[in-house]
Amino acid sequence: MTDEEALQQLAQECPRKILGLLHAKGHYLHCTSARFPGKVLCFHKDSELPADCALTPAQAHFSQGQAGGAHGATG
Repeated sequence: MTDEEALQQLAQECPRKILGLLHAKGHYLHCTSARFPGKVLCFHKDSELPADCALTPAQAHFSQGQAGGAHGATG
């Protein structure tokens, strides 16, 4: 997955309609939980996450350092 594809996916899957770039920069993150099957959960970086939280593939792209350059992007 490219950075652009991951940013687009983050923006599309966000239930709060927060810009994908804010997720890519680590201000917010997406995960799924067995407690809420089929739902993408969106949390602020300072929030407590559920114990069974699993990052979405697009969020994991940025969280695991797979990104090429979107961390420095300004748009």
